[in-house]
Amino acid sequence: MLELAVAAHLDTPTPKSVDPQSSVLTMQGADIHMGITKSSSVSVQCSPKMVDASTQTDTQTSDVAVQSDVALQWRGVGIDHSYCSKSVETVETDFEANSQDLFCSNNNSSEMSPQCSQSDSEFILSSSPGLSQSTFESQTSSTTSIPSRTFLVFEEQLKELLNRCAKCGAVIVPEDLKEIQKDGSQLTLEITCANNCTYRWQSQPSLSGTRGTGNLLLCASVLFSGIHFSKFQRFCSNLNLKSISEDTYLLLRKKYVFPVIKKMWDNEQNMLMTTLKSQSDVVLCGDGRCDSPGHCAKYCTYTFLDTRSQKVVDFKVVSVTQVANSNAMELKGFKDALKAIEENDVSISTISTDRHPQIVKEMRVNHPEKSHEFDPWHVAKGVSKKLNAEGKKKGCEELGSWITSVINHLWWSAQTCEGDAVLLKEKWISVIHHITNRHDWPGNRHYHQCAHQPLDEETQRSKLWLKPGSEAHNALVKIVMDKRLLKDLEHLTKCVHTTTLEVYHSMYLKYLPKRTHFGYDVMLHGSMLAALDHNHNVNREQAAYLDGEAVGQPRYKISWSKVHKSFRARPVAVEKDYSYMALMMRDLLSSAGCGNIQ
Repeated sequence: MLELAVAAHLDTPTPKSVDPQSSVLTMQGADIHMGITKSSSVSVQCSPKMVDASTQTDTQTSDVAVQSDVALQWRGVGIDHSYCSKSVETVETDFEANSQDLFCSNNNSSEMSPQCSQSDSEFILSSSPGLSQSTFESQTSSTTSIPSRTFLVFEEQLKELLNRCAKCGAVIVPEDLKEIQKDGSQLTLEITCANNCTYRWQSQPSLSGTRGTGNLLLCASVLFSGIHFSKFQRFCSNLNLKSISEDTYLLLRKKYVFPVIKKMWDNEQNMLMTTLKSQSDVVLCGDGRCDSPGHCAKYCTYTFLDTRSQKVVDFKVVSVTQVANSNAMELKGFKDALKAIEENDVSISTISTDRHPQIVKEMRVNHPEKSHEFDPWHVAKGVSKKLNAEGKKKGCEELGSWITSVINHLWWSAQTCEGDAVLLKEKWISVIHHITNRHDWPGNRHYHQCAHQPLDEETQRSKLWLKPGSEAHNALVKIVMDKRLLKDLEHLTKCVHTTTLEVYHSMYLKYLPKRTHFGYDVMLHGSMLAALDHNHNVNREQAAYLDGEAVGQPRYKISWSKVHKSFRARPVAVEKDYSYMALMMRDLLSSAGCGNIQ
């Protein structure tokens, strides 16, 4: 496999394009690299005798005999695999000084060294049977397109390909191979053959300001994949893989990758805003996510999600330095994100959030025209915590068996209240009667009896009913009739939950884990990557079996539910679509070739 990988990346043009007036080499498709390489054109099978001795001069023929008995030893080639330790400013200066294209374009392929004038015009390397000429033409691309394939090439296999001159086929003396250091993942060699053909060979296409396309693609791939660079460095060190330094990574990330991410997110957001403008009653759900638990967070990211499309509309990253303390970050993120959405002429009718007191006041004072809903999951979570705490007390053990039923009753009350807050409260309070085996009662305006069918005697005997006036029942009544809870029920009439937003925050950890500290720029652009990932994959269809007896049937997986303490069947979605990352890669190479991004 390694031999095939090596062969798939070398194509040497025929000397028919030799121009005695130039000393520059064009190697169409020569993209072999010690680490990450650019897949290009037609492959070449390499053997100890790459040329016919009869087509060479006497000097070349004698060199073949000498070369077959001499073990190739490189001077300095592939020895230095350490990372560059220069500062960002030094690396940037070196990039500008070495930004010239060391490869000629196809139009200049005829320009070669004057010493190559004696080469045979019929010297042609044999093509690999695995790739045809049409494949060669389809894989040959400019530096602004994404490499079709990339291979890992070992040093010993690379030596076998560089024992002959790519121009004239003459032997290359091992002492005349010199490696140019500090090129990151790129291998750059200055080569001189027995016929004095001198040229520079690079394992990657040159890209202005990056010292090789692979360096830029490595930087983008690490960030797009949510990999911390220190882990990537350890990976390269374990593999002895030549790679870029951290300073180079930081420089390329700031100069090229961040603008591409922002451009892609701006395009995504503009399309969403255009869609929302055409709707008259937009319903949003919002929630804040801090980078660490407790009251010591440095960043808070507040996100708004459209409940109809389930896509992230906008978010704001707030630093603790922008507010008085960490408790004020969520309110500022809420206000800034809502203002940005309204500035795009989006008509917002309803906003669903958690029960954050500052946001409740903000909506009541400054946005009274909008309906403010609470996420039922957050309300149910608070009730569940109180019930569990009471159920652990002495004399209230019987309450523990009713906790799940009480929470389900709260969800049912919110879903069936038909927008009537009074009906919602009456349905919720009815649980204190049902739990004592009392299923009808007077005094309410709308709801006078339980909605379930009459219970038979066997069912009534099997239930662990609470005794009215017992400690367990009094604890339940205290929780159900809590004034703040009854007041908050008025914000559950539309039952707008933020479950998708909670799932998004879980996926958010892929790009910005809480246990790792990041700068503000990384927090901002990492949030953009998370939002793009979510928006392109939130509405995936359920996967189906492709073979076997259940072919065509929807797929499920059995997983443990921490909430319900049981195994449950969950649907399996189709694979995620990351085609937008390929577009960002193309945009990245294009922008790097232009020097900047508009």
